[in-house]
Amino acid sequence: SVETKHTQNYASASLLLKRPNHSRSTNTTMATVTPTNAKYEAAAQRSGAPPAKAAASMMTAEKSTASLDDLGKKLGEPLPFIKVDSEQDLYALEAYRQDYASYRLGAMKGAKGERPPSEAKIYADLATANKALTDALAKVSELQQTTRDLEAIRAAYATRDENLDGRQREARSHLRDALYKRQDAKLRRVETAMRDVLGKAAKGHIEASTYHFTTGAPVKTDVLVARGVVKAPEHAAFEIIPKTAASSPIFVFTDETVNGLYGERFVDGFRRLGYDVTKIVVPDGEDAKTLDVFAELADKVLSIGIDKHSILISLGGGAVANVCGFIASTLHRGIGLIHFPTTLLAQCDASISHKQAVNAPHGKNLVGSYYAPLKIVVDPDVLVTLDDWLLPDGFGEIVKHALCQDTDVLLKMLDDHDGDLLDLDFLERAVRRTIELKCEVIDVDPKEKREAVVLIYGHELAHAIETVSHRPGSLCCLSHGQAVAIGCVVSARVSVALGCCDSSVVQRTIDLCEKYHLPTTVPPDQSIDAIMRALRKTKVYTTEGCQFALLERVGRLFNVDGEYHLPVDDAIIREATEATMAAPGTVILGAGSSGFLRRNKKPSRADLVEAADKNEPGAGWTLEGNAPHAC
Repeated sequence: SVETKHTQNYASASLLLKRPNHSRSTNTTMATVTPTNAKYEAAAQRSGAPPAKAAASMMTAEKSTASLDDLGKKLGEPLPFIKVDSEQDLYALEAYRQDYASYRLGAMKGAKGERPPSEAKIYADLATANKALTDALAKVSELQQTTRDLEAIRAAYATRDENLDGRQREARSHLRDALYKRQDAKLRRVETAMRDVLGKAAKGHIEASTYHFTTGAPVKTDVLVARGVVKAPEHAAFEIIPKTAASSPIFVFTDETVNGLYGERFVDGFRRLGYDVTKIVVPDGEDAKTLDVFAELADKVLSIGIDKHSILISLGGGAVANVCGFIASTLHRGIGLIHFPTTLLAQCDASISHKQAVNAPHGKNLVGSYYAPLKIVVDPDVLVTLDDWLLPDGFGEIVKHALCQDTDVLLKMLDDHDGDLLDLDFLERAVRRTIELKCEVIDVDPKEKREAVVLIYGHELAHAIETVSHRPGSLCCLSHGQAVAIGCVVSARVSVALGCCDSSVVQRTIDLCEKYHLPTTVPPDQSIDAIMRALRKTKVYTTEGCQFALLERVGRLFNVDGEYHLPVDDAIIREATEATMAAPGTVILGAGSSGFLRRNKKPSRADLVEAADKNEPGAGWTLEGNAPHAC
């Protein structure tokens, strides 16, 4: 057969190649082959090369542009070489043998490495490389623009020394010293601990191999504002649930109040689209944000069944969004999450976030995670069904943004409005602007270390005051927005005490809060000692002391060398809190989970006496006189 003939020829060639000094005598008996193609002879005459070498060169050039099928046909022909009695002949035969080996291996690769690429392949590789280079240059340009944008944003937030007055420069110098002292104290504390550990750690005989991996690619979350989508999600012109979840179980978390208003209609809309949806109803307000409720709900979802493509949807206020988000971040180490905020507070703040958390016995939001939702869908239409007391709760966060971030648009909007708080067009404008402001800082500072510190302005004392207000025996159970308003007043007083801003900022804060029906004083049944104890358990308190976001002026935070979370002594916090305490007997209607506004009633004398008789009244209770310290 043809293949047998080729194999015999290759074997003969191999023997010849292995001989160190084969005879060149004319008497040597060797097989000869007669040329079968005149073009090889013509090529030899043109080039002056030996016929065998010319033939090998031509065959190599032909095969480099031939398809595998053509190559197979070519390799099936008899050897076109003349005499196998010279080095040139052996060179040609070896080249042919290499071609055949490559063909048999099926990938154009021989025993001695890859064949040189064809000219066409070189140009194709060059085009691919040029495209990669163009894409890389475009990415470099994009990153440079992002860096410029980031620096521009940072420059817009940070005031230079020459633009501060004398007292503010002095305050910056004082805070810089305090900041460096705190940093030095922390460094010394860490170094001391490290010295103790390093004397014992990593001194053993057990060796380890080290490997690496990288995680945490940036995640983009779309915030969509669309009227009417809660009542009819099936009519949305945009995708809500990803198509990849079409066959996966979907869960909607909602609270008791929202379920009565929108629950069934909302769930039915997704079922009409073909999704398998289960609705879970949780308690109203902060009662849903406990570790016990979290464990119960997580177990319920797992019992019903989910897969990696399942989606959890929150339909409700901030509490529902928080507990639903935390569950989504933990089940299967993270499944899809979508928020549909239905309160003003949630639409402006709680749901516009990648922070998911539940409360612990020691305080608010102490157990949680950073976990980005797939989408956040804001429907301003649902605000028309809010109870009156819930509107001021949402304005607590809106006022905060105006006071520390935006005077040109948001503060002016709040100042100019003189109509009903339930004016839907006004609410939508306020919601849209607050979302813009929050997205701007989250995008450049997702962990709230620099510019995004604006988001926690007023929250340092707010979380402590809110926690104390939820204790047994409290008659003023504050909502989050109410606590933030009070916290903004305290933060303004701290800013003034440190010389960061003018004293007029305090009254400006009080006036704006009162316009939007927010409390501006600490409930008188709370004690400063209880507040300071609660403050020590918040995220803003470190071993070296508390850190505050401070105002330089209305609409702008004070900074020290680009740092916005600045050290404040406990004595100054106490003084500012004491100045913000309500007078004994002042009644403040709380909107928290057990507050009188939420229960839609006024506190009576019997309520006050009952609260005063609780085992844990919390602070300063007295029944002397006609009115106890109460709210």
